[in-house]
Amino acid sequence: MRVWAAALAVLATFACGSAAGTAVGSPLSVNQLKFKVLDAVGSPIYCDPDYYPIARLDGEKTNAIAKYPEIKADAELYSAIVAHENLPAGELTDDQKLVVYRAWKLLRALTLTQAGSDYSFSYRVLSKGGAASYLMVTGTVRVDGVVTVSSRTPTGAPMCPICLAASTLISTPDGAVRVMDVKRGTVVWTAAADGTRVAAPVLEVGSMEAPAGHRVVHVVLADGRDLRASPGHPTADGGLLGSLAAGDMLDGSRIVLWELVSYAGERTYDLLPAGPTGTYWANGVLLASTLTKPLPLPPGEGGR
Repeated sequence: MRVWAAALAVLATFACGSAAGTAVGSPLSVNQLKFKVLDAVGSPIYCDPDYYPIARLDGEKTNAIAKYPEIKADAELYSAIVAHENLPAGELTDDQKLVVYRAWKLLRALTLTQAGSDYSFSYRVLSKGGAASYLMVTGTVRVDGVVTVSSRTPTGAPMCPICLAASTLISTPDGAVRVMDVKRGTVVWTAAADGTRVAAPVLEVGSMEAPAGHRVVHVVLADGRDLRASPGHPTADGGLLGSLAAGDMLDGSRIVLWELVSYAGERTYDLLPAGPTGTYWANGVLLASTLTKPLPLPPGEGGR
């Protein structure tokens, strides 16, 4: 009798359908699904707009406080963040608003693409072991938040460009070209190892959204050259524009004006020419490229 009872129980299970596959739970919102992926896979490594491409005058917290009303206005998004970060339902402190802001940036950095009844993802994370420092993780998340990883592929760090203002002109054999119009393959002037000017194709270009409130360095040289770029942008001799001051030399001319100014453009840009130096002339000033090697990530993109 016990054998028959067990057999009937198995038949009843198949008849109800639960043995044919794992039952799917209640569907979650897209932001809740993103948090499920982040918890299972890890935080994405990305170019944080508070650190790239241009400097922040007052810090990440200032941007967090300014952005908070907009984030809170999205009720579904805000409730998902508050629940995940275990924040109170009432008014938040400035430090708690920073927590909200950082979670919001992580959600923005993760893209979920609907694939049938599931969502697919593919993004870069820090490796927790092995030879590779970074992994590109690909997988899916079910509507109820069950995450399945299909591959973990070694990859490099993201190239986070610290870039030029959109109005910057790049010197080419055919004349000056706006940096925003430079593409891979565009031939520009670069410096050879001996300092002579040679033509070379562009190998890489970089562009990033410029967050509101960011500033760039405005440099005017004694010979009239005028440049606007990030304080972290490298000079041809290995320095940084942000480390210079009025009276210093830049590309053979003395700086007569150095100031931080508001940047009104929507994006900033950079390029990497072929050749041993990777340098180019921007508004007539010889600069190095930020795209020659991955830049160190700010706190939080693997270190916060």
